[in-house]
This record gives sequence, C-alpha cells and structure tokens, in this order.
Amino acid sequence: THNYEDELLAVKNAKEAGLQVCVGGIFGMGETFAQRVELAIDIRDLETQSFPINFLKPMEGTALENLDLMELYEALRTIAMLRLVLPTIDLFVCGGREEVFTNHQKQIFAAGANGILGGNYLTTKGQDPKRDIEMIESLGLNPVYQSV
Repeated sequence: THNYEDELLAVKNAKEAGLQVCVGGIFGMGETFAQRVELAIDIRDLETQSFPINFLKPMEGTALENLDLMELYEALRTIAMLRLVLPTIDLFVCGGREEVFTNHQKQIFAAGANGILGGNYLTTKGQDPKRDIEMIESLGLNPVYQSV
C-alpha cells in the first residue's frame, strides 16, 4: 500500500543508515519503454550496488495472466538500456530468463548484463545450474558462485 515515492524514500533511508541496497524491477507488466527508462534513472540516482532484472512470466490465476511474454528483442533492448543508464551497477538477469531468452541466453551478456541468478525462483523453477555454468564457461567467462 505504499506509493512509488515512498519506496524510493525507503531505499534512500536505508542507504543513509549504512545499509547496502539492491533494487530491481520486473519488466513486461504492461509498462512502456519510457517508463523503463524512468525507472533506470531513478535507480541510477539511488546509487545502488546491483539491479536484478526480472521478466514477467504470466501465470494462470493471476491478475497479469493475459499479458504476453516479453519478446526477445525487447528484453535485450531493455538490458542494453539499463547498462547505458547504469554503467557502474551490477545487472543480473533473474526471473523469466529461461522463458524469454530460451536458447538465446548467451545474448544476455552481450546486451550488458554482468550475471544471472541460477537455480529456482520464488514461484517458478529455474533451469539446471549445470547448464548455466556450461553457458558461462562457453563464453570464456568464469562463473562466480554465491549462495543466498
């Protein structure tokens, strides 16, 4: 029941209290590209360390079940825009990755993401982490393992 400005203020207050903050977004919920840019600028101004990028996976029985999955090109465009606006922030592609990018997941890194979240998500299963590791290594990158 908080408005957007309240949420931004909460993040600012947490930073002022000395906490490290991570602020992310879910894309593909009917927003315009201009609204995505607006969010990126707000995040830039907050100077957070990382930004988890999630893509809506419409689920039956939810208010957003009739939305279409974001198209690959639009998702890559969103990542690239975020990288341009947030050049020093770690960008991680998380929820919806497997559905939106299918067998094009390597392009996530070319678009500007620093990493991915492997394993399962809050409400959906992710792909086998071994597949993620193989993909990262095939790009000549070194996987960094962090448990949450």
